[in-house]
Amino acid sequence: MTAGFDTWHGIKRSDINWRPSIDPGKCTGCGMCVVTCSEKRNVFGYDIKNRKAVVLYPDNCMVGCNNCQVGCLWEAITFPKIDEVKRRLNEVIGSSTFRREFEAKTGFKI
Repeated sequence: MTAGFDTWHGIKRSDINWRPSIDPGKCTGCGMCVVTCSEKRNVFGYDIKNRKAVVLYPDNCMVGCNNCQVGCLWEAITFPKIDEVKRRLNEVIGSSTFRREFEAKTGFKI
């Protein structure tokens, strides 16, 4: 975990199930995900021996972001269902605060 990403709106990041998974059978090793999410968050790395992307720091992933999944032409990256994340955050920070902040940060309307 990179410093600064250990909480999200006061919730321990490790308590929020929002992490990418890579299907190694689909991954072609293009590195698009590594480039997409590399400058600050460093979620991904690259296994040179196997020529595949790997998830190194899953809790560095921004909650609600799926840019790597959208950019993966081979559909090798998946995420948990966003509804589970919404439900958990609603329980923790309250419905009105949750709705306002979640929509502002992610663009997802709930």
